[in-house]
Amino acid sequence: NTKKLLNASDRKKAKKFIVEGYRIVADAVRHNADIDYIVISQEYQLEAFEQSHRVYRFSKKLFSQISGTVNSQGIIAVVNCFDTQINIAQGNYSNIVYLDCVTDPGNMGTILRTCDAMGVDCVIASKGCVDIYNPKVVRATMASMFCVPVFCDADDTVITELKQNGFSVVGTVLDGSISVFDSDLTGKTVIVMGNEANGISDKVKQMCDVKIKVPMSGGAESLNVAVCCAMVLYEKTRQNYIGEV
Repeated sequence: NTKKLLNASDRKKAKKFIVEGYRIVADAVRHNADIDYIVISQEYQLEAFEQSHRVYRFSKKLFSQISGTVNSQGIIAVVNCFDTQINIAQGNYSNIVYLDCVTDPGNMGTILRTCDAMGVDCVIASKGCVDIYNPKVVRATMASMFCVPVFCDADDTVITELKQNGFSVVGTVLDGSISVFDSDLTGKTVIVMGNEANGISDKVKQMCDVKIKVPMSGGAESLNVAVCCAMVLYEKTRQNYIGEV
């Protein structure tokens, strides 16, 4: 059953996912993640914090079949999935990132880690986004997925609901009319990041209140979505910091 969790369909059915490696398992425990059980390899020396959970010890050969890394540290935790349905009315949100079909696991993981660092209240991932429980996503978050609520499989009606609740929807587009450095990112804001190849969908773009761009002086056609997200969130943080001084 643990091995099946390497497949997206089986993760969805079981509502469980795998985290692998000492540091991220330790962080999962520290952040009170809902750990179902822990699997360790035969030679692994169990740490004190892990002894409070159900633990299974596998032979080296059997453990290698469920490991998603080449040089495994010999420890895996199976964690129950989060509640991924957003309730805007009940949530105390003012700083949200909406991901419109971000499909690369590395980008998704980096964005979640950046959102954690920049104090984002929650991330909304649209239908068509990569599975946030994909092992590559989990590794790239560096445990930030346990710190930032992520609401999955959203459709664009959530944007309408956010607008009705006083949020300004800010889309990042190549042909944006306003530089991110000239925009107002204070207040209740939803920052929309688009697909790696196609950007924000036309329908979502039409729902944006403001369209911004990150100025580029070099020859690159566009920025990586995770890098762009980091720059926009940093500028938002800077604006809010200035407003508090």
